[in-house]
Amino acid sequence: MRITTITGKIIYIVGGFGLILALNFFIIDRLVNAALDVLIVAVLNVAYVILGARTFRGEGENREDPRPWWRATARPAAGFWLGAALAVLAFISCVGALASKPENSFVPAVACISYALLAAFYLNSSYRLRTLDTAP
Repeated sequence: MRITTITGKIIYIVGGFGLILALNFFIIDRLVNAALDVLIVAVLNVAYVILGARTFRGEGENREDPRPWWRATARPAAGFWLGAALAVLAFISCVGALASKPENSFVPAVACISYALLAAFYLNSSYRLRTLDTAP
């Protein structure tokens, strides 16, 4: 299954976010302690973003074959924008973790790591796509 339309991508993003929020509110939060809850939701969010990157296809992109493991977007510019936004969020979360009392720093530290991993994924993808575009 490939998601190629803007409408489909919006439905995936909003629906996936809503599903993770509902799972957390109604199930995960009630079954595990707060620290494990944060870790589970972080893993679900990273998996949801990577699944979207594997499923989305841009105009003119091969829709039959799977993307290479490193490819996150159809064009470099999208990945640079997303990667930059995620890097800013990672920085803000890191500052929040460092500025918090030790007992309150776990959530922003997990957010920092999650955002940093996703930023690296998107930025690496765009760098490699740009390199492919400029190859002789």
